[in-house]
Amino acid sequence: MRTRSLVRLVAATCALALIAAACGEDGGTGGDGERAIVRFAFSPDPVIDWMNDQGIIPEYEEQYNVRLVTTSTWDEFTFFAGGHGDIVSMATYETPLLEQETGVDTVTFGSYNNLRVPVFVRSDSDYETFEDLQGTKVAVPSAVSSTIVWGMFIKDWYGLDFCIERPDGSDCADYEVIEGDHFANMELLVRGDIEACVCIPEAGFPYWRTGEIRALYEPTPSPWEIYADMYADGHKGLNGNNFVARKDWFESHPNEVAFFLALWERGIQEWFENKEEIIRTYPQHFAVEDDEDVDFAVQFMEEHDFFTDTVYLDEEWIENETAVYDLMKQTGWMDADAEVPEFQVVEPSEPEE
Repeated sequence: MRTRSLVRLVAATCALALIAAACGEDGGTGGDGERAIVRFAFSPDPVIDWMNDQGIIPEYEEQYNVRLVTTSTWDEFTFFAGGHGDIVSMATYETPLLEQETGVDTVTFGSYNNLRVPVFVRSDSDYETFEDLQGTKVAVPSAVSSTIVWGMFIKDWYGLDFCIERPDGSDCADYEVIEGDHFANMELLVRGDIEACVCIPEAGFPYWRTGEIRALYEPTPSPWEIYADMYADGHKGLNGNNFVARKDWFESHPNEVAFFLALWERGIQEWFENKEEIIRTYPQHFAVEDDEDVDFAVQFMEEHDFFTDTVYLDEEWIENETAVYDLMKQTGWMDADAEVPEFQVVEPSEPEE
């Protein structure tokens, strides 16, 4: 498993956790009396803004007698590894890394977003596949995240190594992989400083619309679409955002779990009922400003919507989703003897009396 960078990452976040603890961070009642608190780390998201502005979150907090405390971060992995949250949004393919590096047992109990991160190249380039990019400079958002998924695809399809470094610390010689922010990486691509970037589509909407860039593997450029087509017979998964909790917390907080799932099920319903309005109300979440770019974002979400149909898991979905671990093991992105993280079906339930 490619974990050398992750060891350094987790060591740093554990140090931050100690500092935070010294400064009085805790998961107690937070001045709300007997009302329980759920600490949740999440990347910036339009649905949570919508639910806040529509008064939906307080409605569910009152119903379940729970208060939701959120931390907005693009690096949920680091936040959770540092011990700062009860629930985190985390990818299916990242959870084994977290468990291995921290020794924390987790439970994945909810579904939210499929992995949506395509590979972009300039439109005037001749690249048609990732194999054509061999030897070139490619930017990625981190050592984990979507790098893992494209890394296992590339190993499976072409026998090439796509990573920042191998387990022994040596360079991955097949590509020159650099790490940076999605939006900064997109600027590097447009300027010609790199040949490709693994970037969220939002980072590319303005350039994609004007034809300056294009995505490889059209017409299904997102990893979740590729996984559904090639590996999982239409399964809508390969999630970049699941709801994951420490196992001990999950088992001891059934009402909080029920609250959290009920709230986000409502959020998904709101998304599908008000998708265009949400995009136009919070265009900043899609990195668009001009009307034409907003229209492009709306059209993209109509054709490639990466929101899951429901937050609640079932056994068939779990079986198809966890099959990705076999592919990770086959391609060296997960130790052959590593345990598969736990996924749990939770049925909808009313608040505790």
